[in-house]
Amino acid sequence: MIVCVYLPRFELAAAAGDRSEVAQQALAGRALAVAPAVGAEQRVGEVSGAAGACGVAAGMVLGEALARCPELVLVPPDPVRVAELWEGSLAALESIGAAVEPARPGLAYFETDGLEGVHGTRDETIAAARRALGRPARIGGGPTRFCALAGALAVRSRRP
Repeated sequence: MIVCVYLPRFELAAAAGDRSEVAQQALAGRALAVAPAVGAEQRVGEVSGAAGACGVAAGMVLGEALARCPELVLVPPDPVRVAELWEGSLAALESIGAAVEPARPGLAYFETDGLEGVHGTRDETIAAARRALGRPARIGGGPTRFCALAGALAVRSRRP
């Protein structure tokens, strides 16, 4: 079985950076989007749920995003932090013995074959992956990558 690990809004969370409780309360429920990089095409990156509720979507032209959601807060992109956090997440998955295949930051796949001997059942293998990540994640499984991704997108994020 192939397992898909999906960390929703990974780049937005990394760019928002400060994980202090005060900062999280200030940003909770606010319309956020990753700002376009300097010199790049003027399109927003990942968006928060509140921004999505206003009709803003990733890849939308900046002017249209601001017209749809005037209270949109643009968070500067931080590709270095995204890379560091993603490497840490991949290392956490590899620590359970998984041969991880990263697709993009926030999305990775691994097979459970061979891990069942280490962790027991498939469910225990998935639970070990969830614990290793130490953050909310959507995890799905199936016979192909597409099925695993569909399963991960269909479930809600759960805490480890």
